Amino acid sequence: MAVVVCPWCQSEIPHEEGEEPEKYCPVCENEIGGYRTLTFGIDDSEDEDEEPAAQFTGTEAEDLRLGGSNEALLRFEETVERVLDEQETVPECPQCREYMLEAGELAVPAAFFRPRTPEALGKAVLEAPFSITLYVCPSCFTVQQSLAEQGRLDLARRLSGTENL
Repeated sequence: MAVVVCPWCQSEIPHEEGEEPEKYCPVCENEIGGYRTLTFGIDDSEDEDEEPAAQFTGTEAEDLRLGGSNEALLRFEETVERVLDEQETVPECPQCREYMLEAGELAVPAAFFRPRTPEALGKAVLEAPFSITLYVCPSCFTVQQSLAEQGRLDLARRLSGTENL
């Protein structure tokens, strides 16, 4: 029997010999078998004293051949944790559900934004200038945007009719 470790959610997915391996993780539904996938072969007939054979694919195999990947990976994870500890908002990645790092803010000037004015509101939902906070996932490198704090407050006031108070 082999055990595949999902590169995204780190779930162990058992794989019986003779069966087709899973192409997608049953837990997080991300692709398995590409880069970052670890497969550990465990033979039931092995002695308990023997180490199970490990099979690495993708960048992990290359890193192990070059040496020092465990230390580099550990430093990477420690740095990610320190950065996350400093953040006020820590969103979850919509792709792999890892916590995302705040990368910075994008300023949206009036010249680059055409607001929509719904009839129900009678004015623009959001007016420029405003800022968008940019988040990046340290696991799958997905980028996500969110309206920055001041823009959220302005939007809430505008929709509640209290913007002039």
